Amino acid sequence: PAKQEQAKTRDTNDIYRRLVEHMNEAVWMGDANELTVYANPKFCEVMEMTLEEMLSRPSYDFWDEESKKRVQQVNEGERKKGVSSSYEGTLVSKTGKRIPVLLSGTPLADGGTIGIMTDLSELKKKEEKERVLSSAIVYGTDAVCTVDGTGKIQSWNKGAKTIFGYSESEVQGKTLACIFAKGDYEPLLQETNVQYNIELTGIHKHKQDVIVSMTVCPIVPVERHRPTAFMFIARDITAQRKFEEELMLKYEKIRDAYNKFGVTRRQMDYVFDLTLLCASTHDNKALADFVVNSVVMLSRADACTLRLYNEKHETLTLLSSFGVTRDWMGKATVKYKGSLVEKAFEQGAPLKVIDIMKEPRYSSPHLAKKHNFCSSLVIPLTFHSKLVGSLSLYVTPEKKLELFENDFIEKYAMLVGIVLQRANTAS
Repeated sequence: PAKQEQAKTRDTNDIYRRLVEHMNEAVWMGDANELTVYANPKFCEVMEMTLEEMLSRPSYDFWDEESKKRVQQVNEGERKKGVSSSYEGTLVSKTGKRIPVLLSGTPLADGGTIGIMTDLSELKKKEEKERVLSSAIVYGTDAVCTVDGTGKIQSWNKGAKTIFGYSESEVQGKTLACIFAKGDYEPLLQETNVQYNIELTGIHKHKQDVIVSMTVCPIVPVERHRPTAFMFIARDITAQRKFEEELMLKYEKIRDAYNKFGVTRRQMDYVFDLTLLCASTHDNKALADFVVNSVVMLSRADACTLRLYNEKHETLTLLSSFGVTRDWMGKATVKYKGSLVEKAFEQGAPLKVIDIMKEPRYSSPHLAKKHNFCSSLVIPLTFHSKLVGSLSLYVTPEKKLELFENDFIEKYAMLVGIVLQRANTAS
């Protein structure tokens, strides 16, 4: 029995030694004087030393100064009382590498100590990253807040206070409704994926609008499939949007000025070309065609007719047209009396006809309907206050307002009146 007991003890010790030698934790054993009597391969690896280099060396040689004091304090207190303890310390390897560890020390029956050390290097790196990230969140200029599934605010950083004006204590327990409209933020709480560049307009504590670009991150616990909370990260883009609006207004002003300059130049080109053509040709048909084409280009009308007034017969004869079919030639000569031209001449200004189908003086509603003409601008052409002819512009419903907003056509018509008088005199 005694031999069996000894064999069993040897087997147990052998198992224990193999277990210690293959542990992932570093194991150190010392005598009553804290001199090294054993170190497992993991401890040798961490310290970058062989077991032979460690044997008989005091444990204090393996720690940095701060940890050495802590170990001495524990050895003189808890360890002498036979009390186990755990605390953090920093080992220093042969090459000076610092290894943070969690030391679990246990006193042995012979007065010695066994210490098991867990390497905390990776944990410390993660903690440092978390600390940096936490500092970035707390002190960052972007607003960062977390809310539960109902939108109730749980955390609120300094960036949020800067952007929205509220301190964390002022919003704690309130919902996002204190800064956003419910209809804006509640749909965001239904999503399970990260949402980027969500632009919302919030309300500052002092009631002014705050425009933010936001990222919404759902927080989904491992054991669940639905978010239980959300992180809102918001960047204040109010100044950016204001700058963009001001920039757009400046651009529009420059564009309008450029367009106006371009329009003015085209107008002057037509005035010059008509004057030059009038001085260089006696072809009344060519003059009339140029007038009609130029008026269409300047006004963007869908159709235009130019008529010459015959005072003796009180008729208006068609000289040229654009945008009408041959059916219009049936109106080659129309009566002046009772016409829209007469009405325009009597009032001394162009006549704006919003709906020619409802105008009793208009004599050819069937032609207007066929061409889908809705509105008309009738301009009497005069020379020394005498009627010499007329310009009639026609548009479809879509261009109605454009026709009546073009003031230059009336001025251009004054020059056309002079040209028409010349043509009338020549004929």
